[in-house]
Amino acid sequence: MILSTSSGDFPIPAEVARRLPNVPALPDPAATDARLQIEDFRHWLDASPEHAIDYERLRRWHLVQEELAAQAKAENRAFVVSDDGLE
Repeated sequence: MILSTSSGDFPIPAEVARRLPNVPALPDPAATDARLQIEDFRHWLDASPEHAIDYERLRRWHLVQEELAAQAKAENRAFVVSDDGLE
């Protein structure tokens, strides 16, 4: 798995990937079937309170990783994806 950030693309270590919540891909608004993708995602999100929690955990993790990657780039040091932000 790869984490895409504004600072670059980084491999997600297996031990981190195993801890990530299982969330479907976000709808692509430019896709020809965007409405269907949006509807499917909303149905998934509304199907269980756990889905909303998992989505928020993944969103928050990505924001933290984005920030950490930007800091590493600004300090000219290597960035390694971690589980920071999952809890």
